Amino acid sequence: MEFPKVAVLVLNFNGKRHLENCFSSLKSQSYPRYDVYLVDNASSDDSIDYVRRNLPFVKVIALEKNYGFAEAYNKAIQSVDFEYVALLNNDTSVHYDWLMELVKAILHDDRIVACGSKILFDRDTSKVNHAGGKLTPLGGGFDIGLFEKDSELYSRMRYVGCVCGAAMLIRTKVFLIIGGFDSDFFAYFEDVDFCWRAWLYGLKILYVPSSVVYHKFGGTWGSKISPKRMFLGERNRLLTAFKNLNGSNLAKALATSIFFNAARVISLLRTRRYKSALSILAGDQWIAQNLGILLRKRRIVQSRRIVSDELLMKRDLIASLLEGFAEFQRLRTVC
Repeated sequence: MEFPKVAVLVLNFNGKRHLENCFSSLKSQSYPRYDVYLVDNASSDDSIDYVRRNLPFVKVIALEKNYGFAEAYNKAIQSVDFEYVALLNNDTSVHYDWLMELVKAILHDDRIVACGSKILFDRDTSKVNHAGGKLTPLGGGFDIGLFEKDSELYSRMRYVGCVCGAAMLIRTKVFLIIGGFDSDFFAYFEDVDFCWRAWLYGLKILYVPSSVVYHKFGGTWGSKISPKRMFLGERNRLLTAFKNLNGSNLAKALATSIFFNAARVISLLRTRRYKSALSILAGDQWIAQNLGILLRKRRIVQSRRIVSDELLMKRDLIASLLEGFAEFQRLRTVC
């Protein structure tokens, strides 16, 4: 096997407390040819100086402001000259064979543009954080196996609707050709949107369970119902739907979203999470105020697509509406 050189990019914003654990696990991977980079979003917590003092094997890409997840990675990927790039959250640690298993998998087929790892919880490694993901007919995506016990069910390599940007290997040239991450997303669902576009353009996304990552769930962004996360999740879900669904399915998604959001807002108001409820409405307002941008993005994606929504649904890459709501209800009981 010929080993291509890989850049491992670890995104960071004021995450100094995570860096020793993350980079220590990257220092002695079984894969023979890789460079490790800190991609820093203008942190104010001494992250860069800490890395330069204590982790000399790590190269630094220092950005001038906080670009979030999407644009920071776009800039970093364009600044390094590698055929393959691995993306990794700073609040993770990785298994010794993490990178080797991803590279072996992506080399199997030129149409695979991204591979994703099995992600387990750092505090309880017997439970799954991510075992591949499914797209949803409302424009979002969900983690397969989230909070479930790890088992053989989650140990089969397979094509999936999406993989998690917290631990993803990408084929750089193809990533850039199809537009990279959408910088308007800032954070959340940019990986879903990218993987969705890849499938529409006739490419493939692969889940690789032999590549294992341990994740401090919420270590970077905090609670799933924090106002900022609720705003970004709602706005970016609708952005993804507008760009990637065909006309009839987009109409269904928007109509269903009215009832879906009403139920979520009422639930949040009942539990006095007023700011989170307002954040959902703020996400909807952003969509309404930026329809021109959405329509331009939609025209680009729809003009290049060669795969239908129906085929993605038939291949079980897009969940049914019933499956999506069942997963939403399940997570409400376990979160």
